[in-house]
Amino acid sequence: MPSVPASSIHTSTLPAMNECWQEALHLAQREAHARGSYLVLNTLPEGCFYYLEKGRLTILHGAADGSVQNMLYMEPGSLINVADALGRQVTDFRDAGCQFYCFTDVVLWRFEGALLQDEEFVRTHPHLVVNLMTSLGVKLLAMHSSLSYSNTDALTKICRFCLNMSQASGGATELVPHISQSELANLFGMHRATLLRSIQALKQRGVISELTRECLRIENMEELRRLAMQ
Repeated sequence: MPSVPASSIHTSTLPAMNECWQEALHLAQREAHARGSYLVLNTLPEGCFYYLEKGRLTILHGAADGSVQNMLYMEPGSLINVADALGRQVTDFRDAGCQFYCFTDVVLWRFEGALLQDEEFVRTHPHLVVNLMTSLGVKLLAMHSSLSYSNTDALTKICRFCLNMSQASGGATELVPHISQSELANLFGMHRATLLRSIQALKQRGVISELTRECLRIENMEELRRLAMQ
């Protein structure tokens, strides 16, 4: 499995981590979904997990107030819905607010969840099981990172994001976030207009001078840290 930069966790944009599962696609069923589709994958009674062969997905989670937050962005070469497939063995819990959105046309391969409980499969494919568990750990870290932005105002969320990105790059004051303003707003569960107002406020205070997909430029690290920790 390739190393995963800390910046990928802070932006919840995870690279391909499960490409080795291509060798097991003969055990799966192919599905194609059109761009713009919303997928609810936890409704099958037996529980399934999926390999994303083509396209880009995000995990959406709806809140009681009707807002929707992007939890993770998934790239080709990723396994999805694994937690549901594993948990289905011991609980009937279903997260009714969770769904997947297709940014592009998508090709998925559907595995039966029982495969992960098959002792023969586990014995003959230990590298796949280790890969799956490692990627689950990375996703949990990304979820924890996302939770760290909850229950704070927009300005604090943005400051924490900028500080985390800087720390992930060794304290750099200029770096490439690789996440658009729209994606960042969705990640924080806020309107893009709210994000833009907060960025403008930070610029006026001399904390940052730019925050786009291509560039984050921090001008006052001490003030950024103070605002992020409030």
